[in-house]
Amino acid sequence: MFDSSSHIKIFALVLCFCTSIFATEFVRPITRPHSGISLGSMAELRDDVYSLDGRFSAEVAFNNRISVYSDISYRFFSYQWETELHDQLHELVDLRVNGFNESYLGVKFFPIEFVGLAVNWRFEPGDGSQNDRFQRLGVEPLTVIPISEYLEFGAALGFYSFIERDNFQPGDEIGGQVSLIWKPFYKLQNPRGLKLSYVFLLRKRIEESKNLNMKTAYQKMDDEYAGFRMRAAIEYDLKSIPLGYGFAYEMNRGTLFGFETGHRIEFFFTSNW
Repeated sequence: MFDSSSHIKIFALVLCFCTSIFATEFVRPITRPHSGISLGSMAELRDDVYSLDGRFSAEVAFNNRISVYSDISYRFFSYQWETELHDQLHELVDLRVNGFNESYLGVKFFPIEFVGLAVNWRFEPGDGSQNDRFQRLGVEPLTVIPISEYLEFGAALGFYSFIERDNFQPGDEIGGQVSLIWKPFYKLQNPRGLKLSYVFLLRKRIEESKNLNMKTAYQKMDDEYAGFRMRAAIEYDLKSIPLGYGFAYEMNRGTLFGFETGHRIEFFFTSNW
């Protein structure tokens, strides 16, 4: 017989697979396999475009060593306002195309206690994303180290290869990520209390993209770069039910030696079991 938690896991697993083609990559703390869901709303400013998204993410652990995970994100609207001054003042209002964002589905496997591997596939984005419109394969070695009962450290390396589309081949990327999860005043016996998390992610394109429609001498796109994303979140787990709520801020368009940034704030609910 299945208990209630088993039914919840099966339901989340079905959602995880059925919605995986309409998801957006979520900057999450690095953790061991576990089961949980998260539902949030996000407001974002990127490249002078203001947007509002809804997000659902799920991870389902078959045991304490292997899990599958995915996210779904839908852009309800995006809005751009610009002022141009030439001989006269021009105001431009642009309501962008909306829809599902870029998607990914992944598997996380920990063959030994502190060391694991994640493999994920990002599908071609829907109309809600105007960026990174290519499929991508990612491989990420992971480590999760419990410093104490209330503090957990995670780290990962990553290699990302994009799939050619319309005779355009994006260059491969490498990356690194660290995260901390701190639970001050947390009640471990009956999980409830305050949870703080911080994630820093660095990505670097290690080779130039190529436009294969051009002659060989002109194919390289001169687009090598290094950039970062960071996310800080505060969450509170409730006592009577397996439910938490929280608030997060993310900088998602950082450059190492510049000021180009994108900003995102999120309010979310979570449930872990």
